[in-house]
Parts: sequence; C-alpha cells; structure tokens
Amino acid sequence: MQKKLIELEHHAHDYECMWNGIEDLYIRETGETLPPNFFFSLASFGSFCYLKTPKSDLKRMIALGDGRTKQMYEFLAPIVGFEYKHYEYKMFEQAIRKAKSEIDAGYPPVLGALDMYYLPYYSKIYLKEHIPFHYVLMIGYDEDAQCIDLLDCGRKEVETLPYTQLRKAWNCSYSGLSKPNTVCTVRLNNAKTKYQIAEESLAKKSEMFLNPQVNFTGRKGLQKFIYELPKLKSELTKEDYDKILLNLVMFFGAVPTVPNVLRGIKEPDEVNFYGGFDKMSCVLNDIGKEFGNETWLNASVIFRQGAVIILDIKDIIVAYLTGEKDRTNQLPGLFTKIMEIMTEGFILLER
Repeated sequence: MQKKLIELEHHAHDYECMWNGIEDLYIRETGETLPPNFFFSLASFGSFCYLKTPKSDLKRMIALGDGRTKQMYEFLAPIVGFEYKHYEYKMFEQAIRKAKSEIDAGYPPVLGALDMYYLPYYSKIYLKEHIPFHYVLMIGYDEDAQCIDLLDCGRKEVETLPYTQLRKAWNCSYSGLSKPNTVCTVRLNNAKTKYQIAEESLAKKSEMFLNPQVNFTGRKGLQKFIYELPKLKSELTKEDYDKILLNLVMFFGAVPTVPNVLRGIKEPDEVNFYGGFDKMSCVLNDIGKEFGNETWLNASVIFRQGAVIILDIKDIIVAYLTGEKDRTNQLPGLFTKIMEIMTEGFILLER
C-alpha cells in the first residue's frame, strides 16, 4: 500500500488560495500567528499598473494590485525567507509523480492553478462555473484509492480529491498565473518574524508606488491613467471601452469575478468589491495593534477610505454596463481620490 500524509495545522481563510498553504508552512516553521490575507496583501497591494495593449482583445490593462501568483512569490519570497520553484508538465502523470516525490521527501507542494469547476467539495461551483485560478496545498496521497489529500483556503478540514477530478481541474491555464499541470515546490530558509516581513515589504511597496522606475506603474502610472481615462470613450469602440470597465471591476473583487447583476443573477454578491483596500487596512490594523505601531494604525485608517471610493467606482461601472445610468464622467475624479489616498498612505509607511 502506497499512502503518505503530512500532518500540518491549517488556518482556513477564503480568497488567498495561492498563499494559504505557504502561510501554513510558515506558521509551522515559526510558530507565528498571522492576520487574514497577510502574505497576499503585502505581496499584491499597491502594485498599480496601466498598460496600452492595442493588439489584445483588452485594449487597456489596468490593475490596482498585482494578483499574479508568480510575481507575488517573486516579490515576497526573499523578504519572508522561502525558496520556490515552478515545474510545468505536459502530462498529468509527470506532474503527479513530481508532487508525490515532494510528499515522500516531507515537503507539501502547491498545486495549481486549478479549475474549481472540477472540485466536488465546492458544491455551489462544482460542474457549474469555470474558475481557473485556484490553488491548494497537497499534503498526502493514496495510490490504492487513487486520490490526494489537500488543504484548501476555503475549507477547515483536510479534503480528498480523486485523481480523476484532479486531472481535469489541473488541465487548465490562465494568463499570468500558470500553465496546466504546474507544481510549485516550497522550502523555508531562515524565515523572518512577521514584524520584519511587514516592515520590509511595506517599505519596498511604498518606494515602488511613490518612485516607480517606469511611467506605467505606481503613482506615475495612476496619474497617466487618470489623464487618459476621459479620452477612452471616444478613442475606443463602445465594445472595447465596456470590456475595459468590466475587467477593471472584476479585479476589484476579493476574487476575480463579475458582480452578480452583470451576470443576470438577482442575488447579493458573495464577495466584496473593495480593490484590496479593505484587506490591507485590516492587516495594518491587526499588526498595528499587536505591536503598538501608530504608523501602521494610521495607514490602516487612510487605506480604509480607499475601500469606500472603490465601491463607488464599482457602482458607477455597474450602472453604466447595465444601461441604468451613465456617470462614467465621475471616474477620473474618484480615481484621483484613490491616488491621493495611496500617496498619503505610502508616504506614511515609507518613513
């Protein structure tokens, strides 16, 4: 019988799937407790980017934060103190062999991206909606039963997934995230305290936003976007303009998703659309209170204001896309407020 299981204490928290398992490994290594969305917020928040992509289906790429898994790992790994490597395989058999070899060596690997359409333990999504950007931490396998054991950010207990379902879920790709059958190996080396991690990453993010090296990122990129935003409606077709706004509001969500009303669903949204400002505000508030750091507490209050503005922007975009009312002329002013909030917050954190 070939069966292996690595015992690992799990802290479940939705909407941080690519980091949840790594946080579990960090907690085991250091004994630290982490606030929700700790690694995710530090790696993603503040990485504004505005790109003209005229040859693509989406003519402008606008991102408040960088949610791309590999780029987030690249930013935070040297600060936290872990090493990682992505292995991409053409065949499922190659990928599962690599994943099992990691388990045999005592190292749980991150699997993904996965398509949640094929994950049976998500009953509301299973065989109903394709969401091809989910990650899990594999902690075991059973060759006789042909299944793996895993930890998932949205589940408290260990889940079991048959190879047949994993094969389907793993056979997906999403631009900027991963290719099919991707295994990410993780090794923690000299992991720092959460105080050190927060201090270093916040200082680096502040520098990146306030003094970006290129004019399409950070504060420069945001200024450029605000300046060009009023022109987009006349420069682009309505179809292209609408796609830009739809993509923008989709990535305001706690996970990339379209508000229910835009999908014709007459139910409240299950996720919040705050552009990550709410998450960063909570992280700063939690660690600010824990360490008595007034700077972090004050920055938390500043960024919390951004969540309110982003919600207003979301409502304006939704009203426009549904044909209810066109108030898109207000968007440049609202994004100017966002720039002012981010500038004030990061200047505070830079000190």
